[in-house]
Amino acid sequence: PRARGMLRGVLVAQLLQAATTQSRVRPSACFRRAGFVIASFPSRSRSPSPFRVSSVRFVSQPNPAVFPACGRNSTARASSTEHEMSLPKGEGADALVAQSCADLGACSRETPLLTPTQITTNMRAVPVWVLSADGKSISRNFTAKNWQCALAFLNHLSEIAEHEGHHPDVHLTNYRDVRVVVTTHAIGGLSLHDFVLAAKLDKVDVTYSPKWLREHAAAE
Repeated sequence: PRARGMLRGVLVAQLLQAATTQSRVRPSACFRRAGFVIASFPSRSRSPSPFRVSSVRFVSQPNPAVFPACGRNSTARASSTEHEMSLPKGEGADALVAQSCADLGACSRETPLLTPTQITTNMRAVPVWVLSADGKSISRNFTAKNWQCALAFLNHLSEIAEHEGHHPDVHLTNYRDVRVVVTTHAIGGLSLHDFVLAAKLDKVDVTYSPKWLREHAAAE
């Protein structure tokens, strides 16, 4: 154990020395530039080795200066929200948002399947969603400004789905193209749960691709 501790100390010391030789900055500052911080802890080793250092653990913590949220630094974010917005509410959207999938009960084979007329009515509340050809699911597609913005939406989606107890199928392709498909798997079709969830997801702000916004005026 002592030999391994000494070897670890040598390797870490060499790593830090190499990282700071060119930049002439403190090791922590050097690694922060790369988007990580160094968390150091007292070593358990009692070795008198001159290479003895504290144990080092790398903590994945994005540095805002390197990886600004949604591709914008704090100054730009404060001055521009041009492409970040909520979708327009459809007819009856508020009534759906006021409901809760949890209150409707867990989905099962006994969950009521919506009739074609009910589906048509509820589609007016979520105008950016598209009904599948077989009428068994609804989907929403968009292109986010970048990877970070796509993940920001998906993180919000995850929180809402967990809270509601109703989970959609999610696809992220080309690093920022998002597709969300909602259906009630237990009944192989659409239930009220699906439209409640869709209406709640439409309230999440998204930073869209400017080009996508221009091509899809309905999303503005």
